[in-house]
Amino acid sequence: MGFVKAARALVAGAVVVGSVAVGGTVSAAPRQPDLVVTSVNWAPDVVGGQQVLFSATIANRGTAATPAGTISGVGFQVDGKLVTWADRHTASIAPGQSVTVTAVGGPTGSATWTATAGQRKLRAFVDDAKRIAESNEGNNTLDTTVKVAAGITHRIQSGGVVTRLSPVDRTTVTATSVSGNIYVGCFSADGRLVDGTERFLRQGGVGNDTFALGSKFADGLAEVPAGATQSGSRVSFSSLIWSYQGHFGITCAAEEAPNFTRFQATSVRTTRWYGSYGTPLGAQLASVSTPVDVDFDVQP
Repeated sequence: MGFVKAARALVAGAVVVGSVAVGGTVSAAPRQPDLVVTSVNWAPDVVGGQQVLFSATIANRGTAATPAGTISGVGFQVDGKLVTWADRHTASIAPGQSVTVTAVGGPTGSATWTATAGQRKLRAFVDDAKRIAESNEGNNTLDTTVKVAAGITHRIQSGGVVTRLSPVDRTTVTATSVSGNIYVGCFSADGRLVDGTERFLRQGGVGNDTFALGSKFADGLAEVPAGATQSGSRVSFSSLIWSYQGHFGITCAAEEAPNFTRFQATSVRTTRWYGSYGTPLGAQLASVSTPVDVDFDVQP
């Protein structure tokens, strides 16, 4: 009987010791908030030059509320660069609760981002300033893509280019060039093209792809007032004519003379910047090429 009692005592002791050992390894995890971005929003149909206001919906998926009086902020980044932020929400966010915050400022002092044409990577980063201790600091970003249209369309009219533009809130300048194929031929004394003499000379271009101060009257350049939706650019062939000075690389009959016959335009390109004729260029807003098939008479 003594042996049995001893065994029971040993078993009981083992159980007690085991429960103490197990109990010593268990500790309750601290209750903390966990902020995530569930969506990011902006106005649809973004075009180059548009002022874009971002907002984001954030949710608390943690086990504790965010501290009252502490900013639950969101930084908005475009192509890896911080452009705006939301930093005015200071009310506590309970577990399971969602709130929407809107940008109110940015590095330039503006709450909006000036859109530039192309496919842009947008990142919304909640608690990017690390004001709140969270249970998971690795799930605070949401990435998406903003597709920005160039807002430029071309139309060739009366020997020039008419460009339709999305309106912006300040003065801009455009540089327009026309690329294509240059043809020459032999002309009779009365100015008629002799049948069968037209030849392709080379590819070339007129207008301008760049803008510089003091170039107000250069071909292809235009200053666009704030809010305007259209600009016109004259296309002159003077520089093309001057560059050849009568040397066309073809042989004509004695009574005939070589000259340009036509310029077959194949592409029109316009680049747009913030700025004016009297100020340096600012940010480039868009650059667009449009395929065309239009013949120009080569005249000065």
